[in-house]
Amino acid sequence: MIRLLKIKPFSRLMLASAAFVLLLGSVIFVRGAAANDDSADYPAASLSAPTDQTALIARGKYLVAAADCAPCHTGPNHAPFTGGLVMNTPFGGLASPNITADPTTGIGNWTDKQFYDAIHYGIAPGHDWLVFPRFLYPAMPYTSYTKLSYADVMAIKAYLDSLAPVQVAPTPSSMMFPFNQRPVLLGWRMLFFHAGPMHMNPAWNDQMKNGAYLTEALGHCQECHTPRNFLSAMIPSKAFAGAPIDAFYAPNISSDKTQGVGGWSSADLVAYLHDEGNLVKGSPYASMGEMTHHSTSQIPVSDDQDIALYLQTATAPQQVTPPPAAADATASIARGAKLYASTCAACHGAQGAGMGPQMVPNLAGNDSVTAAYPDNIIGATLAGLDPWTAIPMPSFAAQLSDQDIADIANYVRTSWGNTGVPNATPDMVAALRKRAGVAEKTN
Repeated sequence: MIRLLKIKPFSRLMLASAAFVLLLGSVIFVRGAAANDDSADYPAASLSAPTDQTALIARGKYLVAAADCAPCHTGPNHAPFTGGLVMNTPFGGLASPNITADPTTGIGNWTDKQFYDAIHYGIAPGHDWLVFPRFLYPAMPYTSYTKLSYADVMAIKAYLDSLAPVQVAPTPSSMMFPFNQRPVLLGWRMLFFHAGPMHMNPAWNDQMKNGAYLTEALGHCQECHTPRNFLSAMIPSKAFAGAPIDAFYAPNISSDKTQGVGGWSSADLVAYLHDEGNLVKGSPYASMGEMTHHSTSQIPVSDDQDIALYLQTATAPQQVTPPPAAADATASIARGAKLYASTCAACHGAQGAGMGPQMVPNLAGNDSVTAAYPDNIIGATLAGLDPWTAIPMPSFAAQLSDQDIADIANYVRTSWGNTGVPNATPDMVAALRKRAGVAEKTN
């Protein structure tokens, strides 16, 4: 027989009190960091919401585009903003929710305060385990959106509330235990989440402040371009240094002049953001292609100029030591040259020049191709790419072996003036093949 531990009434009261204090402390902690608002140096437009409802909704529409909300909240065969996109995390699949004004499956019944708490603190309405706040997973980048001004959060809500409500059954997530239990996020938040506005340099001019706000708060660029630790928290000291994402690698976009975008001309960077590629430094694709298509190409070109100014002059320069060259790099490059000629040159050109703006991107002079890790060449070859206009890139996963793809990557990274390290290996390809969910070539 199991004997139950008996606890005296006074002890039970003390334990209950301690639990209450711990819970209250956690709630104060996750909300209290933003008590001192130092957003006075924010861009003026972000500090006061328009009083006219039409103007408020227009401001919200602009902010939603700048924040790139649509791609994450629009899954396959879903209407815009109805969720259903399953994001692959190290802890399982996480489906995005419906953010239309539907009152049952969307956010139609959320109050202004509840919406602000979700955006600013990462806390949704309701409770888990009866007492814990309903913490949001940081795949929703509230770690960056916490920097948004209250006025802008309310403008975003006004725009979303103006959209037609769509009732959609939620797409199930597949997070692993214990990560499917939201209260476990409390520890993560206490370690890594700091709510509150970003710190603007009062000496910055209006363009720099606007670029900082667009880059770090609305555009949340650091969420993809910053390396993360083993608990998937961004490493602040390596902001914008580049990081793996899905089967690709978000390259270094810091002000470093050799590995980052500090060496780009401002015109090239603005064209990349606003015109979705200019075939000087390449064209955006995969997640970045979605971002430029739905976000930076939809906002005024002056905003993209401000983003370029901030990235190229105000961010800390970062450098990453790439993996060493493959053991058989010379032989790999030679094999890759033959494979490239027979498999890739018809579209990308014998000299890697591509086919013209928004058609087939150049591989020569493309910083994404020569990033520290060879993931982008490998990922595109394995998964294919959606078309910029009418020419998609097909997947070559079934036609090429892991060794073939590594050889092509090493050739492309070192040809036509490219200065990438020939560090692609069959093991890297196999790992990315698994992440992309595609089978290896069979003879």
